[in-house]
Amino acid sequence: MAGTGLLHATQGGTRVETILVAGVDTMVGANISISLAGLQPVVGIALKSEAAAPGLVEETCRSTSPEVIRRLVDRVAPDRIIYCGPGANCSWGNGTPQEADFVQANAWFTALADHPAPLTLISSDAVFTGPWMFHSENSESLCPSREAGLLRDVESSAMAHRNDALTIRTHAFGWSPQNNGWLEQVLESLEEQQPLSLDCVRHASPILATDLLAVLLKAWQSGLTGTYHIAGAERVNPVQFARRLAHEFALPFATMSQSESLTDRATGYGRGETSLQTRKVRRALGMGLPLFCVGMERLYRQHLDGYRSRLQAEETVPRRVA
Repeated sequence: MAGTGLLHATQGGTRVETILVAGVDTMVGANISISLAGLQPVVGIALKSEAAAPGLVEETCRSTSPEVIRRLVDRVAPDRIIYCGPGANCSWGNGTPQEADFVQANAWFTALADHPAPLTLISSDAVFTGPWMFHSENSESLCPSREAGLLRDVESSAMAHRNDALTIRTHAFGWSPQNNGWLEQVLESLEEQQPLSLDCVRHASPILATDLLAVLLKAWQSGLTGTYHIAGAERVNPVQFARRLAHEFALPFATMSQSESLTDRATGYGRGETSLQTRKVRRALGMGLPLFCVGMERLYRQHLDGYRSRLQAEETVPRRVA
């Protein structure tokens, strides 16, 4: 674990922030935690299963009691809190938001209503759908699915309890802590030379999870609040994603297209056009956002340099379960 969070470190006499990552068992939460390890104290709280984030879990909190959650947070005494809930996994994967995810998130936001630590919520581009491309923060092209509605309910709850919260919509990709995410499934199929059943209808603007963190760090330094889109600079569909992944890993690529027509409007959670416009955050921070190909190159380096191995380390037993 990167740090207990119960002691606040100093570097050169300067106090270093302790960060609480609620949802370390999500892909985004795990990548944030492992990337910050060694730089500052990080406390990883698993919201569902400690087994989903081996080596990163400080505690497991499945409780939906605001009182229990507030006691946990007060004991950790964080300087910043990141909530990685149902939107912190790739919307192209199999996992979808459930009613229980909203109940748990609402309990956390209720518990944090008057907490002094800044709150960041990681949400998803899957709140949107087509036909429009590059959705702005106030886009009205909303996905009507129940799952997308739950994501919007989580966002609304965060802002209702904390009007100073920072809500980030994104489409992050990266290594999952259990080595079983959508990315790993595609890579395994490529390695075994199995035809991929992927569509070219849905589109998103993917960003590597560690690149997302780099932008987040600047957003925190700038004191941003409200809703912002942080995504990659390119619009990509699953077939293009898999083809680039095969290129980076020097693997043969074969696809078996699904029977979806570009003339049909896609329906369902994460199945439409969810690419994000990022002008607001680029102007606020005075920076550009990475190309998809650059993120893929960094993903491959993470595979080579030991980052992936550290993220997917053997499981450790959490100290507490609530």
